[in-house]
Amino acid sequence: MKKIIFFSPFLLTLMFLLNACSNNNSEKTTIQSDNSSKKEQIIKSGTFNLDTEKSNIEWLGKKLTGSHNGNIKAQKGMIQVDEKGNITAGNFILDMSTINCTDLEGESKQGLEEHLNNADFFNTTEFPIASFEISKVKSDTIFGILTIKNISNEIQFNYKKIGELSYEADIIIDRTQFNIKYASKTFIPDIGDRFIYDDFEIKLNPITFN
Repeated sequence: MKKIIFFSPFLLTLMFLLNACSNNNSEKTTIQSDNSSKKEQIIKSGTFNLDTEKSNIEWLGKKLTGSHNGNIKAQKGMIQVDEKGNITAGNFILDMSTINCTDLEGESKQGLEEHLNNADFFNTTEFPIASFEISKVKSDTIFGILTIKNISNEIQFNYKKIGELSYEADIIIDRTQFNIKYASKTFIPDIGDRFIYDDFEIKLNPITFN
């Protein structure tokens, strides 16, 4: 009888601890399940249109003695997203006539904008739009065809997802591949220090879809 009295509290304590652990595990499983279902609800798949009002597209051009920057507006765009939230396809059209300069004012600003719109650069009267078509997406890199002044070239760039349907990217473009050769040292070797670098930058900062 002494042995029975001695072991009974021990067995009861052990059963209580096992039961408590079992309850804790079931609670954790429920919490994890809730979290995973919440994550699944966040991801959207399908086709989404560019929100042109919330999207910001910037440009940056450099020369030996300085740089200029500004904005350009997208006319329209769309992307396709799979069930994992990855971009699988898309296309964009830029309104080249909206190109502007934000680091200058007055006559200097007007003069540069007129120059960017004329035949030395984008010739927006004859070529009012530029376009980009995604050909494939691999990890965080987008590959596609960029068309400026009716000249098409393959480009690639890295992008970053910053929201459910918002993205950032820095895109480096060689303007000479699109017959924009004004003040290019590649084509005018004796231009001295008055040259403009061939590469210019387009920043998606950010672009948003809905």
